[in-house]
Amino acid sequence: MSQIADWARDLLLRSGALVETEENALRALLTPELAGALHASEWLSLRFGAGAGADDEGDWLERLGRLLPPEARVTGARLRHPPAMPPIDASAVLERELPIQNGIYRLLDSHADTARYYFFGFQYTIESDETSLGLWTAGLNASARSLAAQPEALLAAVRDEMEEDPGFAMAREELLGLFPLALRMAQPAIRRLADANEQQANRRLARDAERIDAYYSGLLREIGKRISRHAAHADAADKERSRAAATELDRAAKLEDLKRKYSLKVRIEAGDVLVVSLPVREISVRLIRKKTERVARLHWNPALRALESPWCESCFARAYPLFLCDEHAHCLCKECWTGSAGKCRLR
Repeated sequence: MSQIADWARDLLLRSGALVETEENALRALLTPELAGALHASEWLSLRFGAGAGADDEGDWLERLGRLLPPEARVTGARLRHPPAMPPIDASAVLERELPIQNGIYRLLDSHADTARYYFFGFQYTIESDETSLGLWTAGLNASARSLAAQPEALLAAVRDEMEEDPGFAMAREELLGLFPLALRMAQPAIRRLADANEQQANRRLARDAERIDAYYSGLLREIGKRISRHAAHADAADKERSRAAATELDRAAKLEDLKRKYSLKVRIEAGDVLVVSLPVREISVRLIRKKTERVARLHWNPALRALESPWCESCFARAYPLFLCDEHAHCLCKECWTGSAGKCRLR
């Protein structure tokens, strides 16, 4: 299912509806109060996507948004029946999924554990001559300081087993520290999603600009001919020259209007935050760079069957492949390693 369909399903279920889903579509039986809030019948059928007969995503995002609280919420969740941790060959996992470019590691320990994941939801709007809306999710493992590479897939894998955690207590400082990281992840990712819209808008801009330029060029050629014919009559020629200047100004104004029409605007709004404890395999390693070493905790996620990449301790991007700074063996991405020439800028 698409992210919007997933979001709509979860929101309707939380609001008391009975929901059935299939790919990019859902059917729901609404309570009378819910139907009234959405201005819909009690039997609701929605299909999202680009196909024929698809519902307007923007319209339904606005309608469903009426069911949300006025401010973003932080919700704690847990698994009803945490699955048993499957056995893994930690050495093989590290050899395959921990590419350290300028250092080595030593395996210390491997055991089953629980990690605290934060899933930050962001709603985005991409505006040009057309408007696109969507949802994007950032997943952060606060326990291991690593990134969930496929947060939507991870949530989908555990969604049916999740329930609200009655003992959840929000760690405010941790949340405030992680939100800037999530936003920093969201901004370039959503900007990449806007690239296709930008390319289409640029093609339409070029087409319409060519049409306007051709139209005004034709007018200016005709005015030029009249100026030539009135060469002996100064007043008439000056009048045509004034008309030519006004036409040039009008053309420039029309082209400027086109640029404004097709200019791209991207808005990002923070949404709800889900905090959920999930089982992981914790793998402790000693990271070694020259004469410097440190102990690090890595998490292998059984739902994705993958080792999570630590985030870069300088820019917080995904540190894959992994580089270590010379002084403290901090985890760095390739860009930060190259920019620092191996010298540590962290304190």
